Amino acid sequence: MKTIKKEKNFDCLAMKCDLQAKIYAETSDMSFDEFRAYLARRLKNSPFARRMAAHMVG
Repeated sequence: MKTIKKEKNFDCLAMKCDLQAKIYAETSDMSFDEFRAYLARRLKNSPFARRMAAHMVG
């Protein structure tokens, strides 16, 4: 039996590295308080974070 290989259309590690570089560029010059506010804004506007919070609450 032959193994069928699918062509990859998505590279998870490349996406992770790109996102980390973007976040670093956005936050590298921030103070700690500015960074905390940045994280709070990102979490407030994140559909994923809202879904997780809904499951944690009840």
